[in-house]
Amino acid sequence: MTMLFRHTFFLFAAATCLSSSLAAPENFDLRNFQTKASFELTVDKSKYLKPGASKIQSQSAVVYSVHGLMPGKSDGLRILFFAKPITETTLPDVLNNQAKELQKGDHAELVLYLDKQNNIQQANLMFVVPGTTVTRTIAWKPDDLKKYFSQANLKDRHLILKTKGTYSDSDAEETLKLSWDIELDLPVFREIKK
Repeated sequence: MTMLFRHTFFLFAAATCLSSSLAAPENFDLRNFQTKASFELTVDKSKYLKPGASKIQSQSAVVYSVHGLMPGKSDGLRILFFAKPITETTLPDVLNNQAKELQKGDHAELVLYLDKQNNIQQANLMFVVPGTTVTRTIAWKPDDLKKYFSQANLKDRHLILKTKGTYSDSDAEETLKLSWDIELDLPVFREIKK
C-alpha cells in the first residue's frame, strides 16, 4: 500500500467506525433525549392561521450545535422537541439526518444564538402542527433574555436549560400568543453537514 492510500484508507475506516458506532442501537441511551417541555399556540385573529389553540407536549428532544446562523453567521444551539419519543429506530435519523423524519410530525424548535462566551443573545421559537407553522423571535432584549434564559448553562457540550414564558404578537392583521415551559438537561450533538 502506498502511504497516501494507507492514510486515506485509515481515515475512511475511522469515519466508518465512528458513524456506525453513533448509530448503533447498543449505544442508545434514552436519557440523552428525554425532557419535559410543553408549547402552546393561541391564535385569536389571523388572515393565514386558523383561530384557536394548539398544544405540543414534548416526549423527547435533541440539541445540535450549529454554525453560521443568520443574520450575522452566529454560532448557536438548535433544540428540536418532538411529540413522539426518540427510539433506537429513529436514532439514525436524529444523528445523520438532523431528525428530518421526526420533523414531519408535531414539533417545536428553539434556536439560541450565542456569543463567544456562550451567552444567549437571541432566542427564536418555531411551533409546527399540521397546517400551521409559526416562528417568532421571543427574546433579544437584555431584560427579556435575563427574564426567560437566566437558567441556561452550556458546559462541556452539555446544556441545562429551564425556561417558561409567553410571547404575544398583535397588530391589525394578526393576534397570537406563544407559550413555552421547558426543562432539559441534555448532551449537545454536532450537527452533521452534508
